[in-house]
Amino acid sequence: MVWPRRKIQLVASSAAPGIGGVRAVLKGILLDFSEVEPTKEGLSQEFPGDWIELPFGLNPNSGPDIFSPVTELVYWPEKHERDYWREKALAQGIELQSVQSLIHSLFEDELIIWVSEPTVLIEERPLLAHILSEAGFEPTVLWPTVDGRWQCERKQGLHWLIPESWLDGLMEKSSLGRETAWDEGKEKASWVVRETRIDFYRSQDGQKFAGHLPRWPNLSEEQTVAQNIAMCIDLGVSWLDISSALSSIWKNIKMADNLRWNTNDFGWNAGARGEELSAQAIEHLEDWWAR
Repeated sequence: MVWPRRKIQLVASSAAPGIGGVRAVLKGILLDFSEVEPTKEGLSQEFPGDWIELPFGLNPNSGPDIFSPVTELVYWPEKHERDYWREKALAQGIELQSVQSLIHSLFEDELIIWVSEPTVLIEERPLLAHILSEAGFEPTVLWPTVDGRWQCERKQGLHWLIPESWLDGLMEKSSLGRETAWDEGKEKASWVVRETRIDFYRSQDGQKFAGHLPRWPNLSEEQTVAQNIAMCIDLGVSWLDISSALSSIWKNIKMADNLRWNTNDFGWNAGARGEELSAQAIEHLEDWWAR
């Protein structure tokens, strides 16, 4: 016996919060599905009342057009006096589950990183995803675009990057994915905002300097950006990869990465103001290194 390929019939209101992300995930993982809009009377008028009783392979909206069989029905948790489509699915022996159950099963073995919001985009993708991808982590990413549409980009890495608010009110985020100890027992990265730069450290005490970046151009996004960069440090991304991934943001700003000078080092402050360094200062520097 040849079993039909898995295909989901998604029964959910287009206005349901989070449904756009569900659609994007199903498309991103290439899980075949079709949709139908429920109403208080049962299904939307686009589908005939006996749609679920039609033979497999027949599309009620397209006449003779053929599509793959529906193997399970997934419903959004809405309460109506009569759950017509659920009753019919059970009568036809079609597997039935809620969208919460589906999401749990999809993410059961995944490592999930919940991304701080509002989502900061760089080159039309979330900042955190951009840095990790440039560093070779290849995470799978779910995010809302500027115009409110949801996108899912499936990659081969271990991590899923998901916005914190996606499933608010639907389920506990902590119940999703497999447990991981990557963030236990580690010193969390921290940062300090200076007048013209942000200094990043590999610990909370500010003793393990990682590197610095200029202030973020959009100050309203700076807190989220700093959180994303700190998370990259915690995940083990090198500072070279982080600064390289963000270098295009400050194309016209000269940076001396990881260099920290004392106040009076060989006329550094004078040079910073565009003043010419004296020959004596240079000779002093050469003599110092000679010793």
